[in-house]
Amino acid sequence: MSDPANTPARPAPVSPPDWKPILAALGNEAARSVFALATLGELDAETRAGLNAKEQKSVVGWMSLGILTEDEEGAVTVDGSAVRAPLTAPAATGAGRARAGVGKFLVAGRGPRIEAMPAGSAERAELLAWVRDHALASDEVLSEEQLNQRLHVFHPDVAMLRRYLVDASLLERTAAGTEYAIPADSRIH
Repeated sequence: MSDPANTPARPAPVSPPDWKPILAALGNEAARSVFALATLGELDAETRAGLNAKEQKSVVGWMSLGILTEDEEGAVTVDGSAVRAPLTAPAATGAGRARAGVGKFLVAGRGPRIEAMPAGSAERAELLAWVRDHALASDEVLSEEQLNQRLHVFHPDVAMLRRYLVDASLLERTAAGTEYAIPADSRIH
């Protein structure tokens, strides 16, 4: 009989890094600017001091995701291994497991691409809300071109996605019909 006090503890299973918060952050202009500066090695302490409030918040967000790291002098750089980890994790963690919810409509192991649109209205609404929440910030107003670029990440037929989002009242068009935003009554605060 073994003594539990002398038995080495099994390491806790490590959950794979999640690519969704990274993708969501890249959908934000301030976060993209901060990421670009860090990628180029131009986000030193002096540059950081000159960032606006949204950019400062983005630095904190990227650091909490582990994507950006700070050195002892206050310079911030991109941790390449942290960026690559979510890309390699699905293959190593058993991508064959059954997917549930929105995941069952996404291409396994290839990010947020939609493999098939759900036939059921409840599942379609859930998937569309997920796309909307990952493509836009609650206070953003996007031109059709900007929205198309964001939606293309999810599906090549951006006109279909845009139409479904508007028809489901998950997005609204401005009066001129040239810009899109999340309706004020459905924004998350």
